[in-house]
Amino acid sequence: MDFSAINWLAVVVSAVAFFALGAIWYGPLFGKAWQKGAGLSDEEIKSANMGKLFGSAFVFALIICVGMAIFFFGFGTDPENPMTLTSGAMMGLMTGIFFILPSTCMNYLFARKPASFMLIDSFYHIVAYTMVGVILGAWQ
Repeated sequence: MDFSAINWLAVVVSAVAFFALGAIWYGPLFGKAWQKGAGLSDEEIKSANMGKLFGSAFVFALIICVGMAIFFFGFGTDPENPMTLTSGAMMGLMTGIFFILPSTCMNYLFARKPASFMLIDSFYHIVAYTMVGVILGAWQ
């Protein structure tokens, strides 16, 4: 594996963007619908250790972005077909649609979670992975 081809600043920026999208997605956009789907009361939300939750969420976002960068660049790049914003977006989108969406939905089906909950989480990841692909692909 060749880690020298990875733009590590782009990886960190991607993780920050991933995390920021989550703040918007699970806050003003879909926060209440997600809370209802998760079966969490306002009290349970307020009593959570937010530092631990947000810190852990950022670490996981960073791990995802490192993994995507390794897939994009760590196994060698083709000089005739370099990664671009468009190819990064497509790879992120396809990862979200073909890996994250079905995996999340399978888990939530067995957990008996509502379809709205599945879609909120799945589409967040589809958008986030696409965004990370754009950043990594464009910022070489």
